[in-house]
Amino acid sequence: MDKKSLRKELIEIRKNIDNKKNKSTIIVNKIIKLKDYRNANVVALYKALRDEVDIDYLINYSLNCGKIVILPRVKDNNLIFIKVDKDTIYEKSSMSIQEPIYDKEKVYNGNIDLIIVPGLGFDNDYNRIGYGKGYYDRFLRNNDVMKIGVCFSKQIRKSIPVNKKDITMDLVIHDKYNDDWWKKISTVNANFLITINYYVVCFTLN
Repeated sequence: MDKKSLRKELIEIRKNIDNKKNKSTIIVNKIIKLKDYRNANVVALYKALRDEVDIDYLINYSLNCGKIVILPRVKDNNLIFIKVDKDTIYEKSSMSIQEPIYDKEKVYNGNIDLIIVPGLGFDNDYNRIGYGKGYYDRFLRNNDVMKIGVCFSKQIRKSIPVNKKDITMDLVIHDKYNDDWWKKISTVNANFLITINYYVVCFTLN
């Protein structure tokens, strides 16, 4: 399936996912438990668009923890990040995304420890498909940061068509994230572990 058709399909799938609020809470709680998040000082988050995973709680939680929180804004067809706090004023972009108002004094150009990236879909190798504008891909190409994609479990695909411009995530968190860890182990490794466990059990019994 080409990217255009896949985007259309994923938008429809996401639109029909139920209990998005509860599933968003589950996803946020999984992020909070991550060592990479706990150790991060500067976190790049986002304001959800339409049916995306809502991470507003994570924004407030991070601020309460004393982390530096930055949110994206499109400027000159590229992403820039604005440092936010509880008094930040937002305005709706051309894509109906709530963006922090532009303030030259609050533009963040320093190192980022962790970034949470929304997407229309991800695959088992952490490849991502977005809306096709390339904002995140262009930004991430020039920034060395821990990249965590987020989506609902129904947005996960076995594979997604990619090209050399597409940036792969380091991790993808969804509402069933802990349930599919075994899939990341190859058949060879799985058989090896089963064999080892067999001998350990036999040795114990003897």
